[in-house]
Amino acid sequence: MAWRLNKKASFAEASNAIIPFPVSQVKIPRRKDNEMQQYVYRVDPRMIPPVVMTMGFGAFLIILEGATRRGFLVLAILLPFYYLGAEILARKIILSTDGVTVHKFLRSVHIDWNELHGLDAVRTGRKAFLILQRDQGGPVLITNTIRPFDNLLRELIEMLPAEKISEAARDLLEAPPSKYGPLIQAWIVCLLLLGIIVGKLLGYG
Repeated sequence: MAWRLNKKASFAEASNAIIPFPVSQVKIPRRKDNEMQQYVYRVDPRMIPPVVMTMGFGAFLIILEGATRRGFLVLAILLPFYYLGAEILARKIILSTDGVTVHKFLRSVHIDWNELHGLDAVRTGRKAFLILQRDQGGPVLITNTIRPFDNLLRELIEMLPAEKISEAARDLLEAPPSKYGPLIQAWIVCLLLLGIIVGKLLGYG
């Protein structure tokens, strides 16, 4: 009888014992609510077709001219347009819990929310600029070629304290301008290059 009692007691002690194991083997799942929420804004999508077509027509015209003096002249003339086109296609604004990131061609600028001490705006006719004032470095400009511009401005106003937002920025949100000039210019350049190529193929150039 005593042997049975001792056996039960030892079994109870063993079941209550804590079995140690390496902490490194414990896997803690990541919570989904910790994932960063991002808002991505790009250039007006209507700008992309004429910009891409212009760059393609320019490359085709350079090939038609060949390695001649006129061909090098055409290349020199079109290089600024290629840079501008790459700048338009690469432009992107990202708002996240970490701050604001402005992506441009071959460079980007990131501003933490605590480093952003002012949001201002300037409007001249159909053109509008958002001015992000930061503690170190110069101001960062965002034009209204970014779409949707009003949503971008609204998110910035909601994420910043009221004392950091100028009255000009608030007024711009009430009536954001629509900018069609760059879109029209892009189509004009595209059609101009197409006309030059057609004339070249017909023997007029």
